[in-house]
Amino acid sequence: MIAFVLSAAFALQSEELAAAAKKASEAGSYAFKIDAKGDGKGVNGLPSVEGRYEKDKAQALKVNGTESFRKAGLVVVKDGEAWKRLEKPAKGDKPAKGSLTIQTFGAIKLPHEELTDFEKSFEKVEKAEEGELTVFTGALTPAGARTLVSSGSKAEGKARANFVYSGTGKVWVNKDGAIVKYEVAVKAKGTLKEKDVEQTITRTVQLSDVGTAKVEIPEAAAKALGGQS
Repeated sequence: MIAFVLSAAFALQSEELAAAAKKASEAGSYAFKIDAKGDGKGVNGLPSVEGRYEKDKAQALKVNGTESFRKAGLVVVKDGEAWKRLEKPAKGDKPAKGSLTIQTFGAIKLPHEELTDFEKSFEKVEKAEEGELTVFTGALTPAGARTLVSSGSKAEGKARANFVYSGTGKVWVNKDGAIVKYEVAVKAKGTLKEKDVEQTITRTVQLSDVGTAKVEIPEAAAKALGGQS
């Protein structure tokens, strides 16, 4: 009987998290900040990002301090006072270490996309109150842990195919049922270039101005994007 009650409670809490995640995934606009930290072999190429999203407009992104816009697979970055479009490197070309590339932007996951069916990344969740916020915590599924700290690139997937992922997640929801922050702490173990590797990765995502954020793109940046805004 106790096990049944606990199972029902966990299911209800998962449904509450699912409702909050659905609300966030359907948001028409918001501002966000993503921070990724890790040890061992780094953070899988995941950059630190501040941005603003407004449906059907170019995404305003500040990646490692560089202003940029992204839309329909195209990316423009601010270079001094000018805007330039990033091009796919020619075969055999190696970008300078630390430089921004198309691959860098390909690793950026927008929160509303990541939060679609977010509750499915958890084995189960427990709910607690933290001031005016409701906090959901729980262990991540292996697939959820991998997805939430991976860039999604084919190269990474191939290189880390043997890795095993585990971790925990924490989600903060305000009194209006909106997610304002979520954080995942993941451990990854595997073999990379014939060496045993163990790394810890933490990603923190903060959301604000949900439903009111606006994206304003300079004329020169829109022109560099081929007239898109």
